[in-house]
Amino acid sequence: MRKKNNKTKRNLRPFIFISIIALILSVVYSATKTVEYGTPIAPATGQLIETRSVMSSAFYTGKVAEAYRIAAEIPKVIDSQFCYCYCKKNHQHKTLLTCFTNEHGSKCDTCIDEVLYSYELYKQGKTLDEIIVAVDKKFYRPYKPQRL
Repeated sequence: MRKKNNKTKRNLRPFIFISIIALILSVVYSATKTVEYGTPIAPATGQLIETRSVMSSAFYTGKVAEAYRIAAEIPKVIDSQFCYCYCKKNHQHKTLLTCFTNEHGSKCDTCIDEVLYSYELYKQGKTLDEIIVAVDKKFYRPYKPQRL
């Protein structure tokens, strides 16, 4: 009788092993697929435009720390946003995410508010396209060159 049980256990080991691997892979795959994309900014690569890391939120407190934490949590969403403080023209930033790779995001209410609003929409389950349209609608203002 014992031989039969051991033989059955040995026959199940590969099945259990493969099942565990499949479960791990499905969890990893679903964790990486958190944003539904309509038209990504970098469709050929699917990668971020801004490749530098977001600064740690530990350097800041309150609303600023929250914005840095969110930028690190949903970089693909933030990287798809145009920054309406016009830092692209004034500081050669690539996207809204660029603001949070340095101290700029900590000093700019527009950047902070855009990130917080994007996150609200993201939590509501909006698609990337819907988030972009809503942020553009809420934050757009005509560009005025900085005076030196």
